[in-house]
Amino acid sequence: LPDPSFDAATTMKLTAVAVCLALSSASAFTLHRPRALAPRTSALRSTQGDTVTGVKFEEEDEKKNPEKRPGHQVKGMAEIDPETAAKQQLIRDHQQACPRLSWPEEIRTIMSQPKAFATLSTLRDDGFPLGSIVGFAVDAEGSPIFCFSGMSAHTKNILKDKRASLCVTETSFQGAADARTTFVGTMKTLSGDECQEARDTYVKSHPNAYWAQFGDFNMFKLAEVKEISFVGGFARAGGIGFDEYTAAEVDPCAAFAEPVMAHMNDDHAKSLEQYLGLIPGLETTDVERVEMKRLDRFGFDVRVLPNGGVLRIPFDEEVTERKGIKNAIVALSQKCAAMEDKA
Repeated sequence: LPDPSFDAATTMKLTAVAVCLALSSASAFTLHRPRALAPRTSALRSTQGDTVTGVKFEEEDEKKNPEKRPGHQVKGMAEIDPETAAKQQLIRDHQQACPRLSWPEEIRTIMSQPKAFATLSTLRDDGFPLGSIVGFAVDAEGSPIFCFSGMSAHTKNILKDKRASLCVTETSFQGAADARTTFVGTMKTLSGDECQEARDTYVKSHPNAYWAQFGDFNMFKLAEVKEISFVGGFARAGGIGFDEYTAAEVDPCAAFAEPVMAHMNDDHAKSLEQYLGLIPGLETTDVERVEMKRLDRFGFDVRVLPNGGVLRIPFDEEVTERKGIKNAIVALSQKCAAMEDKA
């Protein structure tokens, strides 16, 4: 929501932009996959028209939505004037056309982050869930693995009831506009060679976890995954199958995305703001700062402050190497300069 210190006119503008950002992917439930990749997930369709007054999204595949959870409904929004509505539609059209990672790729990339921590939920003796912040890594097939002390409450819970869930967020997570995924399955206590292999993998991902070699720490794996749910931001929610997840690959740009984003945010914040000019219909007069929050081979996502909305800036072509990322960003700057010359 806009800062209450803004005047009424500015607040109205920011609110309109925030609504537009939230709905920019509202009808984009047909996943935007790279052309070279065969679709692996079913399309998520709206059961109503894409309007600001009542939008409902549901995952119709019961295997991916066994609980038959309903989708979002957007109601009660103030009436928007035709000019603003037309601009919002331009933004939505642009954002829906942006190439993105498939959901399995995006989830696999989120799960592969190094030094990762997430929320593990286990069941206590009285049936109530216990949430614990735990470190994790993933094995070759992408299954989450853990190193737990026998004294931990979650370890004791697992040994009595193996049912658990793990909620993992993207590294830049700040709120509802950001991606998160939840795995539901049963925990397996590892032993022998499987245990040692998992321990080595965990320490490689958490190089400072010297305690992983302690005798009272054992390795566990979230196995028999029954559900993988995913929320990629506003109006991007559903699920995939475990086989789809394991068949996907980590985005190649993940290996160098963090330093590239840090460099852009620290040294080229003004350029990031200029890139918003490439999105038709978007007004940037009230924008205070733009931050790059996610980078992949098809482009990057930016967080627009102060309202916190997230927008997609696509590259002209797929990029898989760090040098190529630099060239792609330079090409965006050249586009902006050409637009300014025409203006």
